[in-house]
Amino acid sequence: MNTSRFQSDFLSQISDVAPFRQLLDLVPDVAFFIKDRSGRFVMQNRRACEYCQVEHERETLGKTDYDFFPKDRAALYVQGDQEVMQSGKPIVNAVAPAPESSDKMIVYSKVPVCGKGGRIIGVAGIHRIVDGLRDTPHWYGRFSKVIDHIHKHYGEELDLPGLAAQAGVSQSQLERRFQQLLGTSPGEYILRVRISASRSLLENSDRTIADIAQAVGFYDHSHFTRTFKRVMSCSPKLYRDHHRQQTARRG
Repeated sequence: MNTSRFQSDFLSQISDVAPFRQLLDLVPDVAFFIKDRSGRFVMQNRRACEYCQVEHERETLGKTDYDFFPKDRAALYVQGDQEVMQSGKPIVNAVAPAPESSDKMIVYSKVPVCGKGGRIIGVAGIHRIVDGLRDTPHWYGRFSKVIDHIHKHYGEELDLPGLAAQAGVSQSQLERRFQQLLGTSPGEYILRVRISASRSLLENSDRTIADIAQAVGFYDHSHFTRTFKRVMSCSPKLYRDHHRQQTARRG
């Protein structure tokens, strides 16, 4: 079976996003949204509507963050949207004040939305409330900087004491925060960021697997292969071969 064609043929038959909207509404603690280039809401799930204090999505369509949230928080959200749309790069697991007027925090991710011609036409995102940070509202800035540092320097040596020092907390505090915010340890998060970067190199370059392993921060080829298999359920070579076969079939 040509799995790529099988998938695209089925998806091309879908005429309505209603089933997906229904599923998104069933996720009780995750808010989902899509905005256009002007920051106007195009789609929201039920949880996102609750933040806007409206009963139905239609009450948000065509409006912006400034119509629902305090000015300073709306400006912060719009700034993130613009960063994603201008750079074309996602923001992953950042932390910010919650939309509501409280001292709660959210963990959010945003990705660019592209039109059929490849041009970026908007932004989509998800976020969820994180309890337990109300006593340290300044923490979100430090944590976001640590996450940003990991995503920018994953190919370098990243030690937990150094990351903890950057955040101004102890190593044990950093580990607790990662578990609290992202449900994983700092070490595991770093590994997954490195695997994600390796996938791009496997797909878009002819570099050897050993070279890629070193480029993304694995100084042991076998450790890279074992980790890749655990995360992706296949070897780096098999992943590359499968991707090239799919690309050839589409071309």
